[in-house]
Amino acid sequence: MKNISKEVIILSLAFSFVFFGYNGVQQYLTLYFSKLNLFKVGFYSLILIYLFFILFSFLSALFVKKYGFKKPLLIASLFYSIFIFSLLTKSIFLVYLASILLGISAAFLWMGQISCLVRETEKKFYGESSGFFNTFLSLGSGLGIFILGFLIEKLKDFETPFLFFAFFPLIGAFIFLKLKEKKPEKNLERIKFPKKLFLSKTSLQFSSLWFAQTFVFGITIGILPLQVEKALGVSFVGILSSLFLILPIIFSYLIGRLSDKIGREILIFVSYFFRLISFLFLSIPKTFYLMLGVFFLILGQIFSSPISFAIVGDVTDKKNLEFLNALFNAFSVSGVVLALSFSTLKSPKIIYLVSFLVTLISLFLILPLLKLGLEKVREKIIKEIGVLE
Repeated sequence: MKNISKEVIILSLAFSFVFFGYNGVQQYLTLYFSKLNLFKVGFYSLILIYLFFILFSFLSALFVKKYGFKKPLLIASLFYSIFIFSLLTKSIFLVYLASILLGISAAFLWMGQISCLVRETEKKFYGESSGFFNTFLSLGSGLGIFILGFLIEKLKDFETPFLFFAFFPLIGAFIFLKLKEKKPEKNLERIKFPKKLFLSKTSLQFSSLWFAQTFVFGITIGILPLQVEKALGVSFVGILSSLFLILPIIFSYLIGRLSDKIGREILIFVSYFFRLISFLFLSIPKTFYLMLGVFFLILGQIFSSPISFAIVGDVTDKKNLEFLNALFNAFSVSGVVLALSFSTLKSPKIIYLVSFLVTLISLFLILPLLKLGLEKVREKIIKEIGVLE
């Protein structure tokens, strides 16, 4: 791990605390409001979060490009605590308001994250750093989901565990203070958002990779917990959901390093293959096939998550990093919003079949680029959007 910079280590540790608290709560959000007879509030809250993430993605790119990554990481992490505290009020207005603020903050948090990871890592070690970061993110998130599920089961309520978990993003914010402040680059007042980005066929085509991946994520935090709770009980929501994040702890670093050696293209294809199989099983309304579908969904996650941040570095350069990441984020979060919108239909079979089609279409779009190679993809994107000053 000698190739992992100090800044990436601090970044990874801070994210593990922020998302121990937030992802733990997020996984039970729809279930929490369902128990309050406010079924759609949980979905609408999540939709607001991700919708405002999209709306502020491009503004966050300009901000991080000009002022560095430390301030947005520090400030944004505070709103993750505020959101969890808002749930305790049971006020729909406050929950929606906190959801909007969290969505805005998330855009800045994740923009700061990718800027720090890529800029503080040598190109040949992108996969290793991405895998290292994902190990800590998965560790914090997986433990958060598992422990919160255990506490809810034992205490027979949501409020006390939620209150406890609301303090963990604050610990993450404190750790962000240890990051070395990046000095703004020279002549940044001349930097303008590249309008050609939206006309870049390759950028838009490649963005389907993130759309499909996060569409799956939207399913796992939307309808899937309700299906697992109905079939196996609330404790299994924590057990099975945490596997999405605990198993990558074991494999993330190894897969990240492997991708540096053999290329990330083949691993991307493998992740698509497992996701397609998973949705076929999930569409069959029986407990055995539900568990089998979850298993293959986890395998897809294991191969995609560790390299997702490295891929951003592969197809960008230091001048267009934040701008291209904003585009990828917009497509990424759009996938979550669409999945959550479908989840409100309460028809698992239709939801999983739509998920299969979304994944399949994305594979057809991304396959020609995988055959071309990520380095060639990067060159095509640079040519299409032009050279940034």
